[in-house]
Amino acid sequence: MSGTSSTAGEPLLPGDDLRDEIAHLQEAVRSQRAIGMAIGMMSATYACSTEQAWRTLLRVSQDSNTKVRTVARVLVATHDGTATPDDLALLRSFQHHLPASGWPHGPSA
Repeated sequence: MSGTSSTAGEPLLPGDDLRDEIAHLQEAVRSQRAIGMAIGMMSATYACSTEQAWRTLLRVSQDSNTKVRTVARVLVATHDGTATPDDLALLRSFQHHLPASGWPHGPSA
């Protein structure tokens, strides 16, 4: 609500709600993009349908107690070679939940 106090006790400015909503929508778009890419990569890597890849992604997320968007982001980052050390540590924490053939580390050269 515009004009109400925020949790810090500061009044909200007229555009604050809209800026927050835009930020949330931008994050949702990024997450959906990573999830879609991860599904495609899993489908190709494990030679399965996109539905099977989606279910695998959900299972890995649930079994490892990691958000789907985080699993997807780490898989994509690992695949394209942009994974940080934290991403690689996270991958190790849920990699045993992936199908037996595992996940390739980085782009093939």
